[in-house]
Amino acid sequence: MSVCDEHLLQYARPGQSGECDLVIGLDFGTSASKIVIQAPDLPGRPGYAVDFGEYSHETMPYLLPTRLWVTPSGACALGPCDGARLVNDIKLELFSGDEHLNSNRGPTRQGLHSEAAAVAYLALLLRRARKWFLETKRDIVGHFGRLNWSVNLGVPSPCIEDNEENGRFRRVGKAAWMLSALAEEHITLRRACVELEHVDDPEYWENDTIACDFDIIPEIAGGAVGYALSNLRREGLHVMVDIGASTVDVCSFILHAREGNDRYSLLTADVQILGTIRLHHERIVALKRAYERQADDLRDRHDPLVPLAEDIEPYLISREQLIPALTQAEAQLKEQFQKMLRRVIWEARVRRNPDDSVWRQNGRLPILLIGGGSKLQFFRSAVEELDAWLRSNTSNDGTVLLPVPVPDSLGNRTDEYQRLAVA
Repeated sequence: MSVCDEHLLQYARPGQSGECDLVIGLDFGTSASKIVIQAPDLPGRPGYAVDFGEYSHETMPYLLPTRLWVTPSGACALGPCDGARLVNDIKLELFSGDEHLNSNRGPTRQGLHSEAAAVAYLALLLRRARKWFLETKRDIVGHFGRLNWSVNLGVPSPCIEDNEENGRFRRVGKAAWMLSALAEEHITLRRACVELEHVDDPEYWENDTIACDFDIIPEIAGGAVGYALSNLRREGLHVMVDIGASTVDVCSFILHAREGNDRYSLLTADVQILGTIRLHHERIVALKRAYERQADDLRDRHDPLVPLAEDIEPYLISREQLIPALTQAEAQLKEQFQKMLRRVIWEARVRRNPDDSVWRQNGRLPILLIGGGSKLQFFRSAVEELDAWLRSNTSNDGTVLLPVPVPDSLGNRTDEYQRLAVA
């Protein structure tokens, strides 16, 4: 017998001890998504990274790959099933306008509604997360008579503004929550489309039984809050760099005095399609161009009067030709990345917070590097090189890379917290 009600929102047999607020921090990622569920009413404000079990990525139980399997009837699942096709690029198609980054397995190229695919995926993710929490944390919250859910959906910084992307993520997030709470056995693309049709209705969100407090927050702000609540926090100006699969999100922020604990002010933020998928794409493009140059050269040098060689070796491209092409492509992307970082830092230096102590002699600008791509040496070395640039342009002592703090409430449950930092 299930311990959950039919909506996976409450216990089938709730306790009698009042109510408890639960906050779902959802990092909807391009390659993988993560959820941390926090209980702010409980001592220590504990947070629990959701273990996605059989559906998680093999490298980490808290990473749920951002992909769907869709059957011919439109039923959706988080894992392979008979007759179902794989759908990738679910978030990428909501945000990126660069079709060159999309694969043939994305929703659009498979004739599927991109927003409906995102709604179905997030609904399955939310169902799985709530079910896991209710089943594994009953000893912690099972005595409460009612659980009050809220969702903070992390989105790229520009989507916080009043623009098309903001509206799209809000629509998708709200529709996904409502779909996840319906007492239906299967989640389908058809039903996801129905929820999207109704999500703009003012009465849509007034269902007290299944609606929740829903908001979208800049992904980068989630990392800032996590740092502000940690023992490693230091007051003053900081820069945070979130390296994701599709985007790099950079912001400068000021952490205020301990009163208020997580008080911070975002100064300048920027996000660009410069993440790990872009790096992968640029390498592929460089390889393609190198082979095209080789093919053109073979055609131009061919003398039809000379007997054609039996050996295919002259047709093959050498390592010496490939390495410079790849190196040049990486150098160009690195320059774009560093230009973005320098612009955010200099904006803080000249306009937003010119009097901060980090700009003075012996001062160093703290930089937090988070996100799944932060371990790649390509990005890490590019950030480290900012030290010399800042030294040459200010009187301070450059930059200092800070370790990513793991909240006490997560304990030792993850050794790769930088992937969960914005959840």
